[in-house]
Amino acid sequence: MLRGALFISLLLTLVGCGTVGPVQPLQKALPQAVNNATVQQKGLALLLAWDIPTSNQDDSALTDLAGFAVYKTDYDLAKGCPECRPPKTLLRKIDLDYYRSSNRNSQRIYLWDSAVEEETGYSYKIVPYTDAGHEGGATLLHRACFTTASAVTELSAQGLDSQVRLTWIAAGENRQGIELLGYNIYRRSGKEYFAAQPINEQPITATGYDDLNVENGKDYTYAVRTVIAIGDLQLESTLSAEAIARPNRP
Repeated sequence: MLRGALFISLLLTLVGCGTVGPVQPLQKALPQAVNNATVQQKGLALLLAWDIPTSNQDDSALTDLAGFAVYKTDYDLAKGCPECRPPKTLLRKIDLDYYRSSNRNSQRIYLWDSAVEEETGYSYKIVPYTDAGHEGGATLLHRACFTTASAVTELSAQGLDSQVRLTWIAAGENRQGIELLGYNIYRRSGKEYFAAQPINEQPITATGYDDLNVENGKDYTYAVRTVIAIGDLQLESTLSAEAIARPNRP
């Protein structure tokens, strides 16, 4: 009887404490999926871009974001269905601290993928991960890569007072189903690289451009990309030959 009473007392104590099964660890907050993700064709390369998330999936502040894992696969344009085979091959891991130190604390990530072929489709999966290696929400993108547009020729740059005047000769685009939208202007100074995005907001339809956002006495290097449309997709040519100018007061 005594042993039976002790057993019942012990059982009631365990039930009263709510201890049932093994103790479960607290769930860690995971990063939200990235926002404003895009993929563009520029020459024979694809440019991926996305905003760096600042919140976890439970809307708490994201304070332990370490970077991003980007996965890639290709698909047949004729067969379509880019969602049929999810990307599983790791294209690159991006260390967030290193990226920001090299890109002036940018709040947007840019990633070039030059390992692409014309007339082929590509799917990507972007996954943020934490310092502890926990992965957050995934974002899927896909893009068809077509034969690139023709680059402009004979780009020239003339330095004037607080401006640079650019002119070029358009390359003919007479392929069926191709619409010429205009031109995008890229600029750099000193030993910098060309930015991923052009200095103009919309493609320029003329074959000339006045850059007013410059300083006298400073050298600027320019290049131009032709912008075309194939169906609903826009794509750009390779960069043209470069032209250099230094604006000065007369």
